[in-house]
Amino acid sequence: MSWYRAQNHRIRPCFVSGGFLLLFSMIQASFAFAQDLSLQDAPATNGPSQDSRSDSNVQNSRFDRMSALSWMERLINEVQSNSFEMVFVVSSNKRETLPYMWRKGKMPDDSVIEQLSLLNGPGFEQVSHNNQVSIFEPGFAPYSVHGTAVRGPIPRALIYDGIDYTQAYDVLLMGRNRIAGRMAQQVRIISKDKSRFGYHIWLDEQSGLLLKLDMHDLDGSLLQQIQVTQLSVSNQVNEVFRNFSVDQLPVPSASVSANNQDLNWRVDYMPKGMKVLKQDIHRIERTGQLTEYMLLSDGLVDVSVYVMRANNAFTEDVAIASNSHAVVSKTDGRVQVTVVGEIPVTTADKIAESIVLIEPASDLEQGASDSGAGNS
Repeated sequence: MSWYRAQNHRIRPCFVSGGFLLLFSMIQASFAFAQDLSLQDAPATNGPSQDSRSDSNVQNSRFDRMSALSWMERLINEVQSNSFEMVFVVSSNKRETLPYMWRKGKMPDDSVIEQLSLLNGPGFEQVSHNNQVSIFEPGFAPYSVHGTAVRGPIPRALIYDGIDYTQAYDVLLMGRNRIAGRMAQQVRIISKDKSRFGYHIWLDEQSGLLLKLDMHDLDGSLLQQIQVTQLSVSNQVNEVFRNFSVDQLPVPSASVSANNQDLNWRVDYMPKGMKVLKQDIHRIERTGQLTEYMLLSDGLVDVSVYVMRANNAFTEDVAIASNSHAVVSKTDGRVQVTVVGEIPVTTADKIAESIVLIEPASDLEQGASDSGAGNS
């Protein structure tokens, strides 16, 4: 039985100053840990860039126009093998529309480089090169983590090889439509157990690249949309990187060991196809609070689970839904469980409720201290 099921907790939207800082820190830490996790990184390829992509792929005997998975494989192949520049906008309910520029090309030494930039405001940028991702964020010192690709609004599993999400989702071929003036093939991605969001994507028939992505809630309502407004697939993109000073990028700092550590609890409920990728004990950088951490993934979506001593800022359970992101935090006064991820609040709540302590909660921090925890 879960540690808090004897109590009748009521989940409600709630913001409290100290608690919100802790939750914000968890969201930031979840991004950093997923970014730094080599198990999720697919090796970047140095395949030849071509100016006539469609002929080489459409005529390939392995490509089947009547297969949704074949279209998805083609998308990954095109992202890996071509130099391109893409401008897209991300829009969602009650939030500002954000424009991004995504470039991928080659340096003069033939090494692959990627750049993702937020075009509004003072700027947020990621640069991926030689198995490290450098992050530039206003108000914070630049830093780098180990990884082979930038992380942006487009789900990584859709554009990078080696990430299997077919155990968790059905992939269906739909009709054709015109997107941004180009003919596109529509593909639907549906959660097999209806516990996660669904996706409608449109792929350019000529280049095979993404033109549009809609994310839908469990009731079918639109949560978020990614719309490509400009697309150029050409070796000329490599000229942008000719004078790029990669030797001035920050060096990745020492991180917590990726080796799994035994935790004092387990998760008894995970959506179909989801599995544990990582678990460890560390401190949350912004607050210094010690936490036991587990990273779950179904290939398409990452979910972070934190278990720590209860924080005085939380006197009630918290459930926050911000479009596609959910944060659920529960406490019995002794231990606090927090689930963060791009999943429905109901699913995050079920994961939190399924946490079962293997050892007494009072041993939580002692066990963490004995393990020699580091900082995240």
